[in-house]
Amino acid sequence: KIPCDCVNVYHIASVFGPTDDPIQTARDNVQGTEDLIRCMAKAGNCRLVLTSSMAAVRGTGQDPLNGKYYTHEDWNTISKLNGDNWGSCYQWSKAESERRAWELSESLGVPMTSICPSFVFGPPSDRTSKSFSI
Repeated sequence: KIPCDCVNVYHIASVFGPTDDPIQTARDNVQGTEDLIRCMAKAGNCRLVLTSSMAAVRGTGQDPLNGKYYTHEDWNTISKLNGDNWGSCYQWSKAESERRAWELSESLGVPMTSICPSFVFGPPSDRTSKSFSI
């Protein structure tokens, strides 16, 4: 449930990593994004910042459309749902989640922007490392 007075919602997580059923996990990632946007539309007065991924922009080995660098025109068109390849399923889910987010946000009137980092870094889970203190 989203509070009625919400202003900004940051969608920052999808399941990443091997699971027992990577195809279902990928579908769940997409469904979670769709559910969030529908809920935001009902709440009203919400803007979405979607943390997508370079996985939505390019699949493994996929070249930029302009032959030089990736832009907002590039979409991952090669990753597929493959039960033997959780990485491909994850990449597919990021591309499909962002596509659906743009479609739903437009049709339901939810202002949205997306960011596509290549990797998100955080502090290490092992705090004995000094590398987290910058």
